[in-house]
Amino acid sequence: MTRGRSGRIQGYILGVLKYAALILGALVMAAPFLWMISTSLAPDSVIISYQLIPTDVTLANYVKAWNFSRSFDESVSLGTFFWNSLIVSVLITGPALIIDSLAGYVLARRRVPGKNLLFYLALGTMMVPFYVIAIPLYLVVRRLGWLDSYQGMIVPFLASGFGIFMFKQFFQTIPQDLEDAARVDGCSAFRTYMSIMLPLAKPVTATMAIFKAMWSWNLFFWPLLIINNIRLKTLPLALTMFRGLNVTQWGTLCAGMTLATLPIVIVYLSMQNLFQKGIMIGSIKG
Repeated sequence: MTRGRSGRIQGYILGVLKYAALILGALVMAAPFLWMISTSLAPDSVIISYQLIPTDVTLANYVKAWNFSRSFDESVSLGTFFWNSLIVSVLITGPALIIDSLAGYVLARRRVPGKNLLFYLALGTMMVPFYVIAIPLYLVVRRLGWLDSYQGMIVPFLASGFGIFMFKQFFQTIPQDLEDAARVDGCSAFRTYMSIMLPLAKPVTATMAIFKAMWSWNLFFWPLLIINNIRLKTLPLALTMFRGLNVTQWGTLCAGMTLATLPIVIVYLSMQNLFQKGIMIGSIKG
């Protein structure tokens, strides 16, 4: 009896310690985000403040951040950069999900000569840093006349080895009987993919949608290389304008970063359940 009670007490103490560690970790992770919001609501200053709760609250930094780019071009505001980032994110994420899922389906379920080699080549692209191919890719884009254009930012990223891997791993877990039944009903390979496979892949699709949306929304280095027109710059590029050569306007910069972060936070919160399922499914070995 005493041993059972001591075991329960020990389990309770371990549970408290575990949750305390998790809460501490969550606070450490959330602290930079809270500081960013706090600084964005405080009066603008070139001196960094480490207060998590501002003494004076103002929205002036958000107004200034929204209109800051008008000093370079009267027709450009922060909304222009939002729109550019939205176009790039949507036109990368949507087509990329279709291309990656199609490739994953073919590699997982269809008889294609050399499909294992193609799969390993797709995985190999994940091992090559982007900085290695940046210059050759820039030369190709320049040759095509795509500098200072949306297609220059979008087309090079319409497929990824990671996306193909995730979809292939998922499609390999689906019973073959479903495809056999669809074939008996007269479905073509593409109809089977559209009507059966893709609807079943919602968790993986949501996972990849979040990954690709986050990555394309935060795209910085590639637009920095090919975009010189301020009207085509994306949000990450626009945020660099708040940092001067000698002075950084921290309140305005944090206001811009807060506005830039909100869309991705909303996307993740709206799809987090499917995201977690997709991560688990994608880790299954086919």
